[in-house]
Amino acid sequence: MTHPECTSSPAQVQLLASSLDCLTEQDLCALFAITPGTAEAWRKRRKGPAYALVGNRVLYPRQSVREFMERQIRGGESTLGAALL
Repeated sequence: MTHPECTSSPAQVQLLASSLDCLTEQDLCALFAITPGTAEAWRKRRKGPAYALVGNRVLYPRQSVREFMERQIRGGESTLGAALL
């Protein structure tokens, strides 16, 4: 059972994730143009960036997303991850 005082709006979750230097699952989906189902499949297969399960929410530390992005670079060195995150 969910207690009313324990619920949070998407904006609150976004703010909290940002204060922890993390991205939400929605952020990750927007960044990589993937669906939540794909993000879940990446977690199950350990293919995507490292993540933390906080309660029932998935948060992705910005550093792990940056490192994952760097591994996706093709054809030379890039600082794309550092510029976007």
